Amino acid sequence: MLNGIKPTIRVGGGNYNPISDGAYTLQIVDVSIVSGFNKFKGIDEEKLNYQFAVLDDVQQEDGSSSRNRYLWKRCSLSMHEKSWLYKLAKAIYGHDLSKEEMEKFDAESIVGKQVKALVSQSPSSDGATIYNNIMTFSKVDKQLEAVEFTAKPKSVEVESKSVIEEVDPDKLIEEIEKANK
Repeated sequence: MLNGIKPTIRVGGGNYNPISDGAYTLQIVDVSIVSGFNKFKGIDEEKLNYQFAVLDDVQQEDGSSSRNRYLWKRCSLSMHEKSWLYKLAKAIYGHDLSKEEMEKFDAESIVGKQVKALVSQSPSSDGATIYNNIMTFSKVDKQLEAVEFTAKPKSVEVESKSVIEEVDPDKLIEEIEKANK
């Protein structure tokens, strides 16, 4: 529910031109869990969705810069030599991961890190849209100036226990019911 908030809805397309093919330095700015259909297994499954900001300032065909453009890569929740998650972690750490490193890997621990990626353009199945795809990851040879980003809070703190104990449950239920009307 929007609870009375009137959002501003933009009309028309934005600037969604893909960036040119090439090698770019990317910074991981976020990771989330998404669900999607796996056509090979025939089931829905959760994946990690990494968001990257392009750090290179390369002039594009349309005159815009590649810097601060976003790219995404979905990675299965699997860590082995052929998985995208392993390839990303290997590029960040700069070496093959040991079994212990794979077992202790934290998907959020690499947010803020930089990685080199080969990016290509691919048309949609109907040919109407061009998308960017990350084809490979490798270790950065030179760190670029990072983008500023605000990491999402991992959790929201609850008010102190003493305040929660003072709440009348019946009044709380009434307020929730009023808000949902």
